Amino acid sequence: MNSTFLLILEQNGRAKVHRFCKERVSIGRSKDSDLPIPDLLVSRHHCRVERSDSCFFLVDEGGQNPVTLRGVPVDRAELRVGDTFVVGSSEVTLELPVEEPLSADETLTGEGSRSAQDMAAFVSGARALNEEQDLFRLLTLIVDSAIRLSNAERGFLLLSGGEEPVVEVARNFAQEEVHSPAYKISRTIAQGVLESGLPELTTNAQEDERFRDFHSVEDLRLRSILCVPIRISGVVGGVLYVDNRLQQQVFSEREKVLLALFSDHAGVAIRNAHTMDDLRNKKVELQSALDRVGRLNAALKGQVDEQQAELSEIREELGSARRGGRYKYDYSAIVGESLAMTRVFDLLDRYIGADEAVIILGESGTGKELVARAVHQQSSRGEGPFISENVAALPESLLESELFGHVKGSFTGADRDKPGLFQLADGGVIFLDEIGDMPLDLQTKLLRVLEEGVVRPIGGGEEVKIDVRLITATNRDIDGMVRGGDFREDLYYRLNVLPVHLPPLRDRREDIAPIALRFLAGLAHESGVARIRMSSEAMEVLSACHWPGNVRELQNEIRRAAVVSDGVILREHLSDQVKHPKTSSPAAVSGVIGDGGVTLPDLVRDLEIRLITECYERAHGNKSRASQLLGLSRFALQRKLDKYGIGHAQRSDSDVGIDPDEDGEG
Repeated sequence: MNSTFLLILEQNGRAKVHRFCKERVSIGRSKDSDLPIPDLLVSRHHCRVERSDSCFFLVDEGGQNPVTLRGVPVDRAELRVGDTFVVGSSEVTLELPVEEPLSADETLTGEGSRSAQDMAAFVSGARALNEEQDLFRLLTLIVDSAIRLSNAERGFLLLSGGEEPVVEVARNFAQEEVHSPAYKISRTIAQGVLESGLPELTTNAQEDERFRDFHSVEDLRLRSILCVPIRISGVVGGVLYVDNRLQQQVFSEREKVLLALFSDHAGVAIRNAHTMDDLRNKKVELQSALDRVGRLNAALKGQVDEQQAELSEIREELGSARRGGRYKYDYSAIVGESLAMTRVFDLLDRYIGADEAVIILGESGTGKELVARAVHQQSSRGEGPFISENVAALPESLLESELFGHVKGSFTGADRDKPGLFQLADGGVIFLDEIGDMPLDLQTKLLRVLEEGVVRPIGGGEEVKIDVRLITATNRDIDGMVRGGDFREDLYYRLNVLPVHLPPLRDRREDIAPIALRFLAGLAHESGVARIRMSSEAMEVLSACHWPGNVRELQNEIRRAAVVSDGVILREHLSDQVKHPKTSSPAAVSGVIGDGGVTLPDLVRDLEIRLITECYERAHGNKSRASQLLGLSRFALQRKLDKYGIGHAQRSDSDVGIDPDEDGEG
């Protein structure tokens, strides 16, 4: 086996062929290197090429600028014939010499420049083939390169296509297409090369006894013809055919050898392009299959979600039925299957039949008014009125008149008698929410009403007897207010006869899904659609959320998500606050305290400003909504807004009226 191989050095646009017949070839700036490269970017001992049997390896010698192969620095990598690696600013290509010896004339000194030019053109063409992956452009590039390498007039590329080869590309030296190419060549010569796998060369087909009797040669008056086989994966799969109809002696053994070598590279490039085409087609097929699977999964998931929704609805109906059988009264308006709510229902069973005052304690948004309505509807007073008022929503000057009424002329603007809410609730229930925000002087008057069962309107001289059941609610620490003197102790005892503690939503997470489904059913009814569904992923996000605003915040979130969805609420339809809830770390607070004189009041003030600003912006300037999120009364929030100068330039239309706690789950 011939152990000779070629390293073609291309530097400054010039190519030089170096022939070696040794196991290791050193490359570097040193003159002692087997392949010296005078370049400051090249180390003295830069890299080496090793040959082991029929394999070649490129090994980096640890220079400052590593050798790169296919654009990637390498320490040691296999080197294939035709590969080009970069050393400094030069490129080196590995090739094997052709077996046909060059003629003596071609080895003369005068031909050296031409050989270098041929090799440079060959390397440039081979590199272009390696970079092109589109099959049609590749075939065109092969023909154009073959024309340049052989100085031909025309070029044709034929590939096997059944019984006869098919002309895939036909071009001339001006890179123009040749029309009707099947009738412009000697198909007999092309077929012979395809079958034999041997190249054919004639300097004048008109006089060549091998071809002169061919009809195509005679009819087309063909002269110089060169046809070489193209081997694809080791099998002759086509031919490269170039000719010149006007001149003879255009091609020689030099062009034959050069074009035969080039066709081998072309065969590898065609195989790679076919492989890339197959991979692209398979990728399209795979993507199409994945899309179909995705659609099927989506459809299946939709069916599963719908079935889960139906099961949840059935569970809720069964739960309501069980509650109807388990409890003395009907609590179907309140969603709750958790242990915490079971305790609430058990307590209400004992409270509803009594006529004593009930106080409902719990965070804002937990459904206090809903419980108050249930007490009213299920009690003996269910046929009577239910009057609800938010104590924190009215200023003190109006609150007394609203509760107890006034007579005409009792104050400016009192142009007629007006009964108070206690009078309107006679025979029924009056519900006073945010009772902890009632001013102390009004607490005294309320205590008198409870003790004597009468009210005296403002400016009136007569007392009006009333028969009402009082239910109050607060989200404040009313025990602490009593201890601090902010709430009358005697009034507290009159209100706290039958206390009910409502758990926050975070302590009854198993109720989140049923509550969400109840809201979705209500929204579907309001919108006039059959159903609004929610994906299991979205439901998992809701169930994992902390919900500082409790059920009311959950309801608002579902309303917003239903608007932006298309009948099915997905995870991406949920707000960022729900998908990515913010958490506070004690370390983040403690890290603020340092040697700069920061005090605890400073930290408390900064924390208040940050939280109030955050909730105020989250509520879009709605003070009632912001106060609920913060667990403050509306007036307590207003005092802090004034104190810190927050929101003076903003005003929400929703602040004009009252924001009562009357949503489905409070």
